[in-house]
Amino acid sequence: MQVPKHYFIQMSVPTKNHEIAAVLFDMDGTLVDHFETIYRCYKYAAEKLGKTAPSYDSVKRGVGGSMPVTIRKFFEESELERAMVLWRERFDEIHLEGVILLPGARELIQAVTKRGIKAAVFTNKSGTHTRNIIESLGLTNSFDQIIGAHDTDYRKPEPELSQIALDRLNVEPNQAILVGDSPFDIESAHCVGMTSFCVPTGSHSAQELVEAGADRVFESLQEIADKQFS
Repeated sequence: MQVPKHYFIQMSVPTKNHEIAAVLFDMDGTLVDHFETIYRCYKYAAEKLGKTAPSYDSVKRGVGGSMPVTIRKFFEESELERAMVLWRERFDEIHLEGVILLPGARELIQAVTKRGIKAAVFTNKSGTHTRNIIESLGLTNSFDQIIGAHDTDYRKPEPELSQIALDRLNVEPNQAILVGDSPFDIESAHCVGMTSFCVPTGSHSAQELVEAGADRVFESLQEIADKQFS
């Protein structure tokens, strides 16, 4: 979907590359498409509990706020504890399957790091699983930090997590860009004063990201690389 240029909000966006000290990347729907694998975990848990599995689209729409948040949309309160155990059991087994690095991801990461800008993964996916996936993609050495669920006591969009990321990268909020695909990412950026760049490659459309307050919406990571870091 083409978003009219007048929707772009650019007042808070750094205008020169040397003003950017760090770029934080969301994982699911931003750097990778892992939705089929995540869906298989919800399907597994539902079938084990004798329930009809949720649709793939409904699971994809729910990703971003962390599994303990999303899973509540598909299971009753009395089922949640068991459903989460089953989900994690299955994800532990298959989390390295079905990982698709999204177009432009490698190019954008390379463009960022080539300029001496710090790069980090900033996600609600388990930190352990995220590091395994990043290693499987051969990208571990590209990131200064990989911060995921269970690495701290917080999750996106809690401001404490955003501040921890900035502190670990040793940058100020106005020096950082958070690249994501959902309102959770926008809120995670804005709650501490970071700029939010979004791509409609995950759970939300370009229009939804605009309406959620993204500072810029790009069609792809490749477009960010070409327009911001070329």
